[in-house]
Amino acid sequence: MSLRTFSLMSRSASSVKRPLTWVLGAALAAGLLTGCRGGVQESAAATDQHPARVASGNVLKQPVPAQAAHARLVDQNGRSLTLASLRGKIVVVAPLLTFCQETCPMTSANIHRAARDVQRAGLGDHVVFLEPTVDPARDTVARIHAYEKLYGALPDWHLATGKPADVLAMWKGLGVSTERTKPDDTVRDWLTGKVVHHSYDVHHQDLVLVIDPAGRLRWITIGHPDARGQKLPVSLREFLNDEGRENLAHPRARGASSWTAQQVEQAVRYVHDLAAAR
Repeated sequence: MSLRTFSLMSRSASSVKRPLTWVLGAALAAGLLTGCRGGVQESAAATDQHPARVASGNVLKQPVPAQAAHARLVDQNGRSLTLASLRGKIVVVAPLLTFCQETCPMTSANIHRAARDVQRAGLGDHVVFLEPTVDPARDTVARIHAYEKLYGALPDWHLATGKPADVLAMWKGLGVSTERTKPDDTVRDWLTGKVVHHSYDVHHQDLVLVIDPAGRLRWITIGHPDARGQKLPVSLREFLNDEGRENLAHPRARGASSWTAQQVEQAVRYVHDLAAAR
């Protein structure tokens, strides 16, 4: 839910197929995931002649590992999918946790807004926005369907869950760590309005990935979602704890990096232009 947990395992640079853990670790070590203000910074793996520039984040050219590509997911309407099944489209991926009280409601607000803007720009047929849960044990199909309704359904915006082994294997393949912990505050469920006893929290990286139509990671950003100006569903706004309200009002407090819906849309356009130039 926050950036408190950020353990990344590095692999040998001589490996031919480097898992995304290596890419994230290398980018972090190079200081590329802290919100680049002066234009994009590119990794050594990005060698294309770029037809456009993107305002922030880190540009890469890294195949999605098979472990992540073929993990089985189920969306909010009960339809099966994998990242591999979405080949041919640009895929925007961000983590979901419907019990999150600190950042995830703002992540969904930004992803929903970016999906809406991409659709209005006429690129909707080429892009899928996907928020897989990091808590498949509690985030059932029925629950993520109810969560979708809070924001409003969009044809290219999918929430996803699945068997815990499959979902967590996907995140592990993408280099995203998850850690079940005790909650810092009393948890009240926005869906039922009741206090959740014996609850737990799930820490994870706050990030957005953009995968190109060929199944390669092309763009990544890590930081708090800057959802200022976005309309959060009332029940989720009331559900935020003190840290969540602070993140909503001041996403860049104490020097934290952040990302906006507009930056995600720019990244989508960038990846679309790259694919079109091939």
